Amino acid sequence: MTDTARGNFKIMGTTSSAGGSFRNVGITGECRFSGDVDCVKFGLTGNSEIDGSLKAEEIKLTGECGVQGHIDALSVKGRGELMAGSGIRAERLAFEGHIGVKGDCEAGEFRLTGVVEIGGLLSGDQLDINLIGYSRAGDVGGGKIRIKRSKGYLLMKMVKPGQEARFEGRSIEGDFVELEHVAAETVRGGNVIIGPGCEIETVEYREALEIHKSANVRRQVKL
Repeated sequence: MTDTARGNFKIMGTTSSAGGSFRNVGITGECRFSGDVDCVKFGLTGNSEIDGSLKAEEIKLTGECGVQGHIDALSVKGRGELMAGSGIRAERLAFEGHIGVKGDCEAGEFRLTGVVEIGGLLSGDQLDINLIGYSRAGDVGGGKIRIKRSKGYLLMKMVKPGQEARFEGRSIEGDFVELEHVAAETVRGGNVIIGPGCEIETVEYREALEIHKSANVRRQVKL
């Protein structure tokens, strides 16, 4: 179906839809789709549940969006909560809040301030994660990887005293890796910086390795 043949889907309030192919989807309120949604632009202010998959060139969210299947987009940005069942694939992802994926998450550029929970592999050319709460992934792979506590973490801790900003994963591998408050079995990279609060079983590095005095690295291997 060509873009000119697609209609727009715009609602305010509460409604439901079978899904389908659209040009622009604009939701202000609540909408549940019982099937796949394929569109050019998907804009949400409010709450949306999609029982199928979501495909769009541009996704912009303020609120909560749950997708049972897969999310496939060029650009994903916004704030709130984004949940996906089988996985997320995007060229650029910039988000504030909570991202949860049962499967893999693949992005050329991944920037998050908040909490991320990935059941499988989190991968991208550039991964920049600013932690506000407990986060995790099965494995992490990329070109340039930075995982640190957000500057807003201390303020968040005052509001929620039990909230610890920490990241856990099995393995983290990239050309450049910089970590703070991360627990992992294996970290592997060209240039590796292990910052404060890290608990790492094994670090394997090709070029340079820095370890903060408060970090705990059990084994170092020069490749």
